[in-house]
Amino acid sequence: MSEPDTTNGTEHRPPPVPFTIERGRLAPEHETAALEGAAVADRPRGIISVAGQGAATCLQGVLTNDVQTHGEHGFVYGALLTPKGMIQTDLWVARTDAAHLAITPLAGRDAALQVFRRYFPPRLARATDRTDEMYVLELLGPTTADMVGQSRVPLPSRGATAVATIAGADCIVCRPAAAPFELLIMCERTEAEAVRAVLEAAGVTPVPAETADLTRVLAGWPLLGAEIGTKTLPQEVRFDELDAVSYTKGCYTGQETVARVHFRGHANRWLAGLVWRKTPTVDDAAILQEDKAVGRVTSAVWSNAWQLWIGLGLLRREISPGSTVTACGRTAQIVRVPIPTP
Repeated sequence: MSEPDTTNGTEHRPPPVPFTIERGRLAPEHETAALEGAAVADRPRGIISVAGQGAATCLQGVLTNDVQTHGEHGFVYGALLTPKGMIQTDLWVARTDAAHLAITPLAGRDAALQVFRRYFPPRLARATDRTDEMYVLELLGPTTADMVGQSRVPLPSRGATAVATIAGADCIVCRPAAAPFELLIMCERTEAEAVRAVLEAAGVTPVPAETADLTRVLAGWPLLGAEIGTKTLPQEVRFDELDAVSYTKGCYTGQETVARVHFRGHANRWLAGLVWRKTPTVDDAAILQEDKAVGRVTSAVWSNAWQLWIGLGLLRREISPGSTVTACGRTAQIVRVPIPTP
């Protein structure tokens, strides 16, 4: 594979050490809320409004997923690629009557803005950065829908969005078809505290952003700057399994490489789960098998519930689930993702 084109503003690079949440950083009650109940976390995100008569068509030309077939109020996951098929940023797109809202990792906002402003004719679609004006609340846990519903907040069907008034604030509720979270609620930044208070009154537990990373790792969901680097192909980080790539909608930037991997070959790496019984040495990301480098650890998190270290890593495709490796200096078991309950 040739070197990726990074002229479109891709600044993120894999860190020399894995993304890590150390033992003791997550309170057991926060973990329990996210895994068994309902929790709300504040994870910084970029929010870009794409409006205009050609907004959907313009997004179709740059996003790996199909915006239009998911309906006028769809909520889809995908990525923006370089012309050579490498991920610049992953993102969610929420369709509303007023605009399409692109929700990016904060580290991917600038890359997304550059893509939109470079490729979208202003007469058809205008991209406006609303990160400083809007706020995203991320809701986690299996009882989230029930608790939010008890607050009389309208819940959209999976893969869709709905407009709601919460504590007098105009909000957009986004419900993914599949994700490491249950809902995203967007509102004006000045209204966020009032919206959060309504959720907490309904029994939703406030938790730190790191709690959302625990659910992300368990779900096997990639993170920009950890699993996703400047040379990452969508298929290497499960985009096929996450329903984040369309092979039927037509052309988009980077499609040729993505289609070639899908129809004529395979990715040389895959995103695996890792389980350690002993604390990994996270200043060394190498994954070794019989002293041969076969991949690298990208995320490592301590779970209070399981009393284990769990993580994610990018591995050579010949390394199969069930294999024993040395990862971050410690013996680890390779498992498929989502990571199964021990």
